[in-house]
Amino acid sequence: MAEAILFGRAQKMIENLGSQTFQEIGSLWGVKDELEKIKNTVSTVQAVIQDAAEQQSHNHPRTVERGFLI
Repeated sequence: MAEAILFGRAQKMIENLGSQTFQEIGSLWGVKDELEKIKNTVSTVQAVIQDAAEQQSHNHPRTVERGFLI
């Protein structure tokens, strides 16, 4: 469940960073390259979240015993 929330927030950030308004502000303030780097980083984080969620759904559920994952 948490993965879905994080994935959705990452997607929204990517959409915002790619918007025309953000691109224009980035050009005016001279931070266009930094905004692109942030967008790429968020895309990478999103891919990792998605991969982790997929791996978790394919693995056997882990159980907790005495406070440790086994």
